[in-house]
Amino acid sequence: MKQQTALALAAVFALSVAGTALAAPANPFVDVPAKHWAYDSVSKLAQAGIISGYGDGTYRGDRTLTRYEMATIVGKALANSEKADAEIQKELDALQAEFADELYTLGVRVDEIEKKVDNTKLTGVIRARFDDNDILGTKTQDAKLRTRIMVTGKISDDWTYNARLQNVQNLKSGGNDDSTVLNIANVTGKVGDATVTVGRYSVLPAYGIVIDDQVDGGMVSFGNKLKVDLAAYKFGTVATADLKSEDTIYMANLGYALNDKANVRGAYFHNDDGAQRDIFEVGLDYKLVNNLVVSGAYAKEDVDKNDSYFVKLAYKGAAKNAAGSYGVYGMYREVNPNTYFAPTFDQDFAGKNGDGKGYEVGFTYTPMKNALLTTTYTDLDGLTDKNENSKYYRAQVEFYF
Repeated sequence: MKQQTALALAAVFALSVAGTALAAPANPFVDVPAKHWAYDSVSKLAQAGIISGYGDGTYRGDRTLTRYEMATIVGKALANSEKADAEIQKELDALQAEFADELYTLGVRVDEIEKKVDNTKLTGVIRARFDDNDILGTKTQDAKLRTRIMVTGKISDDWTYNARLQNVQNLKSGGNDDSTVLNIANVTGKVGDATVTVGRYSVLPAYGIVIDDQVDGGMVSFGNKLKVDLAAYKFGTVATADLKSEDTIYMANLGYALNDKANVRGAYFHNDDGAQRDIFEVGLDYKLVNNLVVSGAYAKEDVDKNDSYFVKLAYKGAAKNAAGSYGVYGMYREVNPNTYFAPTFDQDFAGKNGDGKGYEVGFTYTPMKNALLTTTYTDLDGLTDKNENSKYYRAQVEFYF
């Protein structure tokens, strides 16, 4: 091995650790023998531009390096590994294996697991919810803590894996009745101009009268001004007696921006099993003036000819990233059986007949960034049994991270 190479390696070491706290321990590493293959490999890395010497690409010197010094150079090369071709990558892999212990001591992040962690994003939300209800004259109280952890993993530039783990704890009955489920698990990616989702995912077509929940199946989404979702899925927990968990639902969802103030949305659902039921939903949202939006939607099914609708007026709105923001809203709705699978309304019915009409008011506030307070009151009367009445009071706080 030429003496120039050895000194040049020392120069790289000096340049790479100057001003850092990577001081050698009292008992230094042993020297890398002068004829060790690592010197030749590092010279090849330098010639390929993966590492540099004095500035002109040359190496000069007449001394050997310790394993600590050599590992520091390898760590510097690993930081530029994206420049390596197949041949140089083999040299780099060999050096990484040879000085793995020293690299670990230096804290150099090199293994494939950590590279995958860098491609993975974790987010979450914790919600504490308190309900005080009067349902058909029976007063009930409930307190639950829900934790959601969302995982997004990059498969490639166009494909990702998405998952959500959810745990719900009943705060009134102790710690033995909580449940944990993986309620989202899918892959999403581009195929041409379309986005494809396969697995367990969330759907909220149109304005949510028919469904706002998780399903198992596939969906293709495309379009710019006219946005289109085409999906086929199975839905396990439903609120209609004739729709079974094994039934397949086919869905077409459309959204169109009329202008900067108005949007129209529509959705069509077909259940090809069981009752062979078709449902459609159509709606509009319109900004009346600054910060004031009116919206409404209508849904109808073709077997019993039942229909459902809502009208909502909202002023401003709390944003979790804007401390001090707030919003208020009022809504009137009428919900009939067989027009929904799992609607977006948390309080759907007045009683045991699966129907209800009445109003809901709510207030949202962001006391600090990534925290959201919500309070609602809902009062519903029965449609089938007009003597039914239920009142729902709710307060909740959500923390995002």
